[in-house]
Amino acid sequence: MRTPSNQLSLLTPKRMSEILFQSNALTTAQYEMTALQKNIFYTVQSQLGADDLPGKEYLVRVRDIMSVTNTKNPYEDLRKATENMMQKIMTIAVPNGFIQVAPFSSVQYNTNEGTIAICIDSKLRPYLFNLENRITIFGYNEAMNIPGKYSKRLYEMLSQWKSMGLMKGTIVNLRAALKLEDKYPDWDNLKRRVLEPAVAEVNKHSDLFVKFYPERENRRIVLLKWTIKQKETHIITPTPSELEQKLISEFKLRPDQAKFVIENYEIVFIHRKLHEIVVKNASRRIQSMGAYTAKVFNVI
Repeated sequence: MRTPSNQLSLLTPKRMSEILFQSNALTTAQYEMTALQKNIFYTVQSQLGADDLPGKEYLVRVRDIMSVTNTKNPYEDLRKATENMMQKIMTIAVPNGFIQVAPFSSVQYNTNEGTIAICIDSKLRPYLFNLENRITIFGYNEAMNIPGKYSKRLYEMLSQWKSMGLMKGTIVNLRAALKLEDKYPDWDNLKRRVLEPAVAEVNKHSDLFVKFYPERENRRIVLLKWTIKQKETHIITPTPSELEQKLISEFKLRPDQAKFVIENYEIVFIHRKLHEIVVKNASRRIQSMGAYTAKVFNVI
């Protein structure tokens, strides 16, 4: 698959994406966040633009976070959550080692405006910006509405493999990713306290329907096999044929141009670029949709 010469970056921070993108390495990173902290992170993710400069502040409205979070003391709980996030360490695998990084480099509260200005740590940027392959795509609203902290992480992991319909992994790696450490050491406890509640929440609140099957080795459960189905009434990413029709009907490409795009670019890349076009056109900045879309994908 080729990469276009004109890597246009069209996302704006004023409108939240319905879909979130992140590197697979971040999806499987080792860290622990509360459900509130994950929602803060998701809200920042939803505003990222590929051309955003390091040090850019992302404005998060308190009401957006609290609309899906049950708390009696929103500002106090948010303050504690973000303060703790500044000390959270995300351990991300890299070739020949790993990198440890905190998600945010600064958080500024604007109490009178009911907003928070957040800066992403520069070391985390490669896992969130300008992604072309090895990408996890998942729903923003779905992730926000899943209530449990473990359920949210599992939703991300399962989303990475949804196109395959199957995810396999060791319990050791899962425990490490969720930072369970000494919690729930025996299988029955892990299944009852983490896995079964997570499956129930993912199945109820997301676009996925999942099941897990433990596999034994020398009588000990060491591996989990997950089956993943996308709900037909709740598809986040279209199929290639649906995407081709979308390119023609909504983005005004000719049939031959649409076919060229489908045949020459990864589906994930196409989907991301179309979303960027939609965001740009929200302010009616595109005069000719067909010509602009053709330029984005470098087709004649």
